[in-house]
Amino acid sequence: MLRMLMLLLFASLTGLLEVSLSDEPAIVEDSMNSQSAKLIADGFAKAKDQPAAERLQTFQAVAKVVQEKCAKNVLIAEQLQAATSGETLETALSASYDLLTFKMKKEADLPAGFPEPTPVGEIELKQYPAYRLARTASEKNSGFFKLFAHITLNRIEMTAPVEMTYRANDKQVLEQIDMAFIYGDTKLGKTGDKLGGVTVQDIPALTTVSIGLKGDNDRVKLSEVERRLERWLAQHATDHERAGNLRVLGYNSPQVSPDSRYYEVELPIKMK
Repeated sequence: MLRMLMLLLFASLTGLLEVSLSDEPAIVEDSMNSQSAKLIADGFAKAKDQPAAERLQTFQAVAKVVQEKCAKNVLIAEQLQAATSGETLETALSASYDLLTFKMKKEADLPAGFPEPTPVGEIELKQYPAYRLARTASEKNSGFFKLFAHITLNRIEMTAPVEMTYRANDKQVLEQIDMAFIYGDTKLGKTGDKLGGVTVQDIPALTTVSIGLKGDNDRVKLSEVERRLERWLAQHATDHERAGNLRVLGYNSPQVSPDSRYYEVELPIKMK
């Protein structure tokens, strides 16, 4: 029932928010990704009628080149490096193909000055400008309707992403603590406490370490991603350290099927 109501709300406000579902990806497909995806497809076609030993050699050759071309993609690297047999390598290459050909569905504009979404599977440092948001306490996305009512009453256009903050509880399990809709521009509205437990705040410019992901997120997956980001930070940005709670940036509504949703997981960071 809740899911259906969310769908109806999104559909009913399409005109007001000027949100349109586009078949065009927000992330422009990188030429290396295109080449790698084609290489995998060609490899599958070549291996189709090969005996097992030759199939393994074909897949190994393809995997080697794909890893070289997609050196920044940590998910592809992990999948291919963990595969040891022809069967597991075939599965890993198929999963890599899905990552390389993923196209994010754009439903709303980015807030002014926001960087482009991080490609799926890649980890990077991102610089965000100062921005304004409407925030409310939220467990398991329970704050959605408060925020939706706020932007509707104030005729604030929806932007993407929606920001959700998580922190570990006493049992060291990640729990969502709030949700925020980001204003398209810092000149819109006024800061302060608003009706319905919503607070409008100005957020200073910040730096994050971010990974792009697809599909649905859950607390188990988020805990694994949090550890991954911390390891990456320790290895690749030794002059920085963590500076805040884990945050998830969601770019898609319930109108988009779970497998097609895109989101980023980030850790705020600062110079040591």
